[in-house]
Amino acid sequence: MNIALLAPEFMPNWGGAGTYIIGLAKNLSKKHNVHVVTVRRKIDNGSVYSDENILDFFENKIQLHTISNANDTFLYNATFQYSCFKQLPIICKENKIDIVHADVPHMSDVMLRLLKSNKNMVTTVHTIIEGHKQGILASGLDFNQMEASERFTLELYPFLKLIQRLYLKRSPTIIAVSNWMKGLLEQNYGIKDVNVIHNGIDHEQFSPKRRNIAEGLETNKPIVLFSGRFIALKGINILVRAMRTVISETKDVHFAFAGPEANIKWVKMFENEGIPSHFYTFLGYIPHSEMPEIYSNASIFVLPSLIESFPFSILEAMSSGVPVIASNVGGVPEMIDDEVDGLLVPPGNPEILAKKLLFLLDNESERKKISKKAREKILGKFTSEIMTDKTEKIYEQILKDTI
Repeated sequence: MNIALLAPEFMPNWGGAGTYIIGLAKNLSKKHNVHVVTVRRKIDNGSVYSDENILDFFENKIQLHTISNANDTFLYNATFQYSCFKQLPIICKENKIDIVHADVPHMSDVMLRLLKSNKNMVTTVHTIIEGHKQGILASGLDFNQMEASERFTLELYPFLKLIQRLYLKRSPTIIAVSNWMKGLLEQNYGIKDVNVIHNGIDHEQFSPKRRNIAEGLETNKPIVLFSGRFIALKGINILVRAMRTVISETKDVHFAFAGPEANIKWVKMFENEGIPSHFYTFLGYIPHSEMPEIYSNASIFVLPSLIESFPFSILEAMSSGVPVIASNVGGVPEMIDDEVDGLLVPPGNPEILAKKLLFLLDNESERKKISKKAREKILGKFTSEIMTDKTEKIYEQILKDTI
């Protein structure tokens, strides 16, 4: 089978859609000819992953088509969409592509689909614009406090929603990453024929094995880790308010934030809440390959998001043996059984979040029990191999139906 994966997020790993494509490409390439159509992206220090670095990672088992450049801006995706419009038909023809796999929200082949759709197109829906807007607004932040990408989303919402609606109508095979997302597609678009395939991660890369002390985390205090971008819908303002309560109760804690550098607006928020700087560390961008080391240094992982579909960061923490506290939103309850393999909290409630953090900080035995159950769940339900096998079956059915 010749498969084209459209990947505006790829390597260096950038967000859940990138992690998803990396997992699919790694496992599909064991049996099939995988072509990854992607961008060349700069990371925080200005360096880029060369094509050689990427091919080495995949042991030269994929073919790489780098068709545009990208920075973390709202508009880079439009450039990639145009490049796909010009170059994807050529790539498909030259390589006799059987399946083209894209995603929402990026809609990389949107220009081609609006002109002509065919049955070999597969779409994974990670999130939709309605959910994104809902999460941004739920943060309660002023418009000027939001990141540029979130301001663009709100300003262009009617247009983006229209394009997304047309794109989904032109998507003959849809995969949702959670049952919650499947429900949203039915509720907002009347789409009923949706396949649910939960995200899965590399359980060998993310394991409970103890590793070296990561740079910036040289402390004897229990570490509460957040991993992700500093954007409103991740609920960081909720976490900051919970931090204030936690450190008023115990000084035996340190908070670490892994992700692209926080801009001055977020730093000011910490200062305005009266959080002393020695209680937290901004780790900046961490290469995905180094995240297992970061998880191994953490005592608790926290994700206070206001909207999520099926976040990889929770799966990675669970697989790494780190107990998770996460908001009870979106597809998260499909990942975590509350008080069994993680703790769920109401979104937007810093008081309860602080209470749960203090509970786990004070109960090492409970942390160990939750960690053990979480790892078992990952191995049984949420590995990248399981995700890929289910996706491969959908490809096979499409080809069978088109014969």
